[in-house]
Amino acid sequence: MRTPWGNSDYVKEIGRGILRVDTPSHGGYFVPERVRGLMPAPALITFAGPGWYEEDSDWCLVALSFPELFPPDALEMARRTAANWHSREVCRCFRHRPGPPGTTTTNCTRGMTTMRDRNTRDGV
Repeated sequence: MRTPWGNSDYVKEIGRGILRVDTPSHGGYFVPERVRGLMPAPALITFAGPGWYEEDSDWCLVALSFPELFPPDALEMARRTAANWHSREVCRCFRHRPGPPGTTTTNCTRGMTTMRDRNTRDGV
Protein backbone atom coordinates (compact mmCIF):
# COMPACT_ATOMS: atom_id res chain seq x y z
CA MET A 1 0.00 0.00 0.00
CA ARG A 2 1.29 3.46 -0.88
CA THR A 3 1.44 5.86 2.10
CA PRO A 4 2.76 9.42 2.60
CA TRP A 5 5.87 7.78 4.09
CA GLY A 6 6.52 5.34 1.24
CA ASN A 7 5.34 1.81 0.51
CA SER A 8 3.99 -0.02 3.53
CA ASP A 9 5.57 -3.18 4.86
CA TYR A 10 2.81 -3.74 7.44
CA VAL A 11 -0.94 -3.07 7.25
CA LYS A 12 -3.53 -4.13 9.82
CA GLU A 13 -7.18 -3.16 10.07
CA ILE A 14 -7.95 -2.15 13.65
CA GLY A 15 -11.71 -1.77 13.10
CA ARG A 16 -14.24 0.28 11.11
CA GLY A 17 -11.95 0.05 8.08
CA ILE A 18 -9.21 2.04 9.85
CA LEU A 19 -5.74 0.79 8.95
CA ARG A 20 -2.56 0.84 10.99
CA VAL A 21 0.30 1.12 8.48
CA ASP A 22 4.06 1.02 8.82
CA THR A 23 6.86 1.61 6.36
CA PRO A 24 10.56 0.92 6.89
CA SER A 25 10.96 4.52 8.10
CA HIS A 26 7.62 5.71 9.55
CA GLY A 27 3.92 4.99 9.83
CA GLY A 28 0.53 5.92 11.17
CA TYR A 29 -3.14 5.32 10.49
CA PHE A 30 -5.35 5.60 7.46
CA VAL A 31 -9.00 6.49 8.06
CA PRO A 32 -11.31 5.97 5.05
CA GLU A 33 -13.43 8.91 3.95
CA ARG A 34 -16.72 7.30 5.03
CA VAL A 35 -15.30 6.85 8.56
CA ARG A 36 -13.72 10.33 8.68
CA GLY A 37 -17.28 11.65 8.48
CA LEU A 38 -17.72 10.43 12.08
CA MET A 39 -14.76 12.47 13.34
CA PRO A 40 -15.00 16.04 14.66
CA ALA A 41 -14.11 18.62 12.00
CA PRO A 42 -10.91 19.86 13.73
CA ALA A 43 -9.59 16.28 13.73
CA LEU A 44 -9.71 16.12 9.94
CA ILE A 45 -6.77 18.47 9.38
CA THR A 46 -3.57 16.44 9.54
CA PHE A 47 0.13 16.79 8.81
CA ALA A 48 0.21 13.94 6.27
CA GLY A 49 -2.91 14.87 4.30
CA PRO A 50 -6.56 13.80 4.18
CA GLY A 51 -7.14 10.44 5.81
CA TRP A 52 -3.55 9.96 7.00
CA TYR A 53 -2.67 10.27 10.68
CA GLU A 54 1.06 10.27 11.38
CA GLU A 55 2.30 8.06 14.24
CA ASP A 56 4.02 10.75 16.32
CA SER A 57 1.41 13.49 16.65
CA ASP A 58 -1.76 12.88 14.64
CA TRP A 59 -2.47 9.27 15.70
CA CYS A 60 -4.13 10.64 18.83
CA LEU A 61 -6.93 12.09 16.71
CA VAL A 62 -7.85 8.57 15.59
CA ALA A 63 -7.65 7.19 19.13
CA LEU A 64 -9.76 9.97 20.62
CA SER A 65 -12.31 9.75 17.80
CA PHE A 66 -12.66 5.97 18.10
CA PRO A 67 -11.72 5.12 21.70
CA GLU A 68 -13.34 1.69 21.51
CA LEU A 69 -10.52 0.62 19.15
CA PHE A 70 -7.70 1.45 21.59
CA PRO A 71 -6.72 0.14 25.05
CA PRO A 72 -7.09 2.50 28.04
CA ASP A 73 -3.33 3.14 28.34
CA ALA A 74 -3.19 4.22 24.68
CA LEU A 75 -6.09 6.62 25.31
CA GLU A 76 -4.21 8.25 28.17
CA MET A 77 -1.21 8.70 25.87
CA ALA A 78 -3.55 10.04 23.17
CA ARG A 79 -4.84 12.69 25.57
CA ARG A 80 -1.28 13.71 26.40
CA THR A 81 -0.23 13.75 22.76
CA ALA A 82 -3.23 15.89 21.81
CA ALA A 83 -2.47 18.32 24.63
CA ASN A 84 1.17 18.65 23.56
CA TRP A 85 0.73 18.77 19.78
CA HIS A 86 -2.73 20.08 18.95
CA SER A 87 -4.73 23.26 19.42
CA ARG A 88 -7.26 23.95 22.15
CA GLU A 89 -9.95 23.71 19.48
CA VAL A 90 -8.95 20.14 18.71
CA CYS A 91 -8.83 19.20 22.40
CA ARG A 92 -12.15 20.91 23.09
CA CYS A 93 -13.94 18.76 20.51
CA PHE A 94 -13.01 15.63 22.48
CA ARG A 95 -13.78 16.96 25.96
CA HIS A 96 -17.12 15.22 26.40
CA ARG A 97 -16.62 12.13 24.27
CA PRO A 98 -16.83 9.02 26.42
CA GLY A 99 -14.13 6.39 26.22
CA PRO A 100 -14.65 2.67 26.52
CA PRO A 101 -16.23 1.30 29.71
CA GLY A 102 -13.94 1.66 32.69
CA THR A 103 -12.05 4.72 31.40
CA THR A 104 -12.39 8.38 32.28
CA THR A 105 -13.84 11.02 30.00
CA THR A 106 -11.35 12.47 27.57
CA ASN A 107 -10.22 15.95 28.59
CA CYS A 108 -6.98 16.79 26.87
CA THR A 109 -7.24 20.52 27.64
CA ARG A 110 -6.32 19.71 31.25
CA GLY A 111 -3.04 18.33 29.91
CA MET A 112 -2.48 21.51 27.89
CA THR A 113 -2.68 23.62 31.04
CA THR A 114 -0.32 21.29 32.85
CA MET A 115 2.20 21.39 29.99
CA ARG A 116 2.00 25.19 29.75
CA ASP A 117 2.54 25.50 33.52
CA ARG A 118 5.51 23.13 33.42
CA ASN A 119 7.08 25.01 30.49
CA THR A 120 6.60 28.33 32.27
CA ARG A 121 8.11 26.92 35.45
CA ASP A 122 11.07 25.51 33.49
CA GLY A 123 11.63 28.75 31.58
CA VAL A 124 10.65 27.32 28.19
